[in-house]
Amino acid sequence: MHCFERVLLTASLCLGNAHAGEAYDQLYMKYDFPKQLKRTEVPVCSHHGCEIVTRVDLTGQHWERLSRHFKPQASDAAGEREQIRSAVAEAERITGILAGTSYDRAGDLAAFGTFKPQLDCIDESANTTTYLTLFEQAGLLRWHSVQRRAHRGYLFFGGWPHFTAVVEENGSGRRWVVDSWFRDNGVAPDVVDLDTWKDGWKPAGFTF
Repeated sequence: MHCFERVLLTASLCLGNAHAGEAYDQLYMKYDFPKQLKRTEVPVCSHHGCEIVTRVDLTGQHWERLSRHFKPQASDAAGEREQIRSAVAEAERITGILAGTSYDRAGDLAAFGTFKPQLDCIDESANTTTYLTLFEQAGLLRWHSVQRRAHRGYLFFGGWPHFTAVVEENGSGRRWVVDSWFRDNGVAPDVVDLDTWKDGWKPAGFTF
């Protein structure tokens, strides 16, 4: 199928019990996600369209690996977007081992003939939104807030449908996609202005 710092050291956040927000709620209502997002039960989608959802436990050691990407705290929004890229890549490496998705390849065709769990853009956008929400819950995002996923294209008109995670720059309201579908598991995702992405942006030389 084509692809349709500051850490708040409070007890509640350490347990991951803060409300996840609308972006995660949208996923919970659609897929087999826990209603409450906790670090001990993080849903990871795979097999296209979140067909399989594996819940993994992010231990303290895992969380230290993730939170270090936000240290020192970014001095501006652009710097934080780079931190987001590296932290999402780290999250993929960790959950790739825990959920068995380490072999996921960029796009769809690169994995042709690979009999390992693969992710389409629905899986990727859901997972990235989940990771971003965890960062937001922990107070790691100062310059951005997590938004509902965006999509472009339609099945019969306007190109192939494609989904992505989104963050909004606080203050300016400018929105950026965090699109991990174009890269192999564990490689930093592309962060692109939403309007540019909506116009059909893809990495130079990328083929499905």
